[in-house]
Amino acid sequence: MPARLTLTVLGSGDSLSSGGRNQSGYLIEAGDSRLLLDAGVTTLASLKCQRIDPASLDLVVLSHLHGDHLAGLPFLYHEFQQLGSRKTPLRVAGPGGVERKVESIYRAIYPLRKGRSRRFRIEYLSLSPGRRFHPDGPGGLVIVPFRVKHQKGRLSLGYRIVWNGRSLAYSGDTGWFPGLPRCVRGADLFLCECTQVEPESPKHLSLRELRRHRRRFDVGAILLTHLGPDLALRRSIAGFRTARDGMRIRV
Repeated sequence: MPARLTLTVLGSGDSLSSGGRNQSGYLIEAGDSRLLLDAGVTTLASLKCQRIDPASLDLVVLSHLHGDHLAGLPFLYHEFQQLGSRKTPLRVAGPGGVERKVESIYRAIYPLRKGRSRRFRIEYLSLSPGRRFHPDGPGGLVIVPFRVKHQKGRLSLGYRIVWNGRSLAYSGDTGWFPGLPRCVRGADLFLCECTQVEPESPKHLSLRELRRHRRRFDVGAILLTHLGPDLALRRSIAGFRTARDGMRIRV
């Protein structure tokens, strides 16, 4: 059993897979639990490249309902259906509407043939900002959602994940908002989106904004991810750590 949270970066690219990077996906291991944080289209291939059995996942947590963060789930479902490898229910949690969105994509691309039934079970859960989620019960892993600034009229979430005295924070996709440093304060690792060098959109963070506000982040380290065309080919960025596909970190 690992003594700390462990992060494996399955995908560190943006929605365009800039620089040949996989879309968003992060494996969190905490004791015997395996949590998939977001699931871009490339997630199944990424898991297999890391020799991780998709059927070993206990929980999937989605930050929001855009395709580059959830459209990999139907391919996981397809594997479970074809191989019969899923023996226990998979829990999928995220903002309200997650079941409708994921199921509609799955049915559209892999419609169930008449007379056949599913060989796996999914349990969907809706998460709300500030409401703690204990997937393993009291005393285990703790997931704390917080609202971020990405979509108008629809909920997008970031998360704090706490286990065994260690914590990881994840921004999901977000533009800058003054409360972000408070939401992630004290995390040992902050997995933070950084889509462009200069501000272009209120929906995503830029390197210039993060540099300007760096001193406000009271965290152990900031790992930049969701890297767009301007950043995806960089090996390092001064003052930050840079995610890469396949990277494994003990938090």
